[in-house]
Amino acid sequence: MTEKGAGVTAAGLIDSLAEVFPIDKDRAREVASERIQKNQMPIYLRTLIGIGSFVSAMFLIGIFVVSIRLDEDAFFAFGLVLAAVAIFLYIKSRALEQYSSLESFLTLFSFALILAGKIMLVFGGVELFSNGRDEGFTAFVISAIFTCITYPVYTLYMDRLISFTSTLIMGIIWLGGELMSSLHWPDELIAPLFFSVITPLAFVMMIHPRVTRTFRPVSIGLVLVSVGLGFVLTETTPGINQLPVLFNEFKMSAGELVALMAAPIMMFVVFVYLAVWSAGGWKGMKKRLLSFSILGALVLCGSMMTCPVLALGLIVLGYAQHDRIISVLGSILLPVSLFSFTRRLELGLMDTGSLLMVQSVVLLAVFFAFRAWAFTSAEETLTSTEPE
Repeated sequence: MTEKGAGVTAAGLIDSLAEVFPIDKDRAREVASERIQKNQMPIYLRTLIGIGSFVSAMFLIGIFVVSIRLDEDAFFAFGLVLAAVAIFLYIKSRALEQYSSLESFLTLFSFALILAGKIMLVFGGVELFSNGRDEGFTAFVISAIFTCITYPVYTLYMDRLISFTSTLIMGIIWLGGELMSSLHWPDELIAPLFFSVITPLAFVMMIHPRVTRTFRPVSIGLVLVSVGLGFVLTETTPGINQLPVLFNEFKMSAGELVALMAAPIMMFVVFVYLAVWSAGGWKGMKKRLLSFSILGALVLCGSMMTCPVLALGLIVLGYAQHDRIISVLGSILLPVSLFSFTRRLELGLMDTGSLLMVQSVVLLAVFFAFRAWAFTSAEETLTSTEPE
């Protein structure tokens, strides 16, 4: 919007805020200008580009294997060549006019090349360096090394997101296997352990003001992995009604109990931090909305419903940051996690139907109570009841 327009400009809004809050106007204008000028692709277009590039990368690998007859040992060297060519084409495309046909073609073609190159690097590196042992660790190290090398050079958002997320998943798979073999823990305890570490890190990186947009793909990757772990958590960990069986029949140890309860406890702490941050600090505790939300999160986490609280946290985070992607992700995760949690209770059809009816009644009651008094503070209530 122009300076002469009828609406509020970014510069005018910053000047108004600077009169009330101690902010750096120059830095705020710089950030606003950067975000306005940066015309990001819509999420559906990013998804289509990612899927298309992955398919193109698979076809490229197939063509190279069939036509050039590459063996597994040559994968690593050829992957290096593809990655180098992709970086060269991407750097050349940055010098062209933005959003031109040639620039778009070179960017997408380089993305397909670097994706194929990294896949070949991982598979070839495993064959060259693992010698049949610790293949998971070798794949994780190779992927981490080349992600760190290409991250500052090849700045395409989708490549950063895919590279970091896949590397993190490889690390979780390898480290989870090591923990199961060394501690002799069942696989049901691995997901809560990783969830309690990755989820706080994801929300801190999404919220912290010093995390620049350069590391936004890392933040989104942590969120995606956290969502995946939350869903695994719902599918594998026992429900609250199954805990007595674990204590009495399977003799769960103290360490296993801590690992199992770490996820809901940490999720509650994260939700409280997120709610306080979104309300503008601890002064927001005077608002009944915040108190009501924290109380609801406590009840859900106490019932081992960790993933639904994660979904609510994503909705709050997306709303506070005006990020539709995060809000939609949380909105999709919420009903899916509730359905999965209800199914995991292993109740009969009659009990499940009764539970769903009770949930519906409770949700309706909560909605009307929420609507009646949750949006008012205690001070406002006292003021309204005082005689004039």
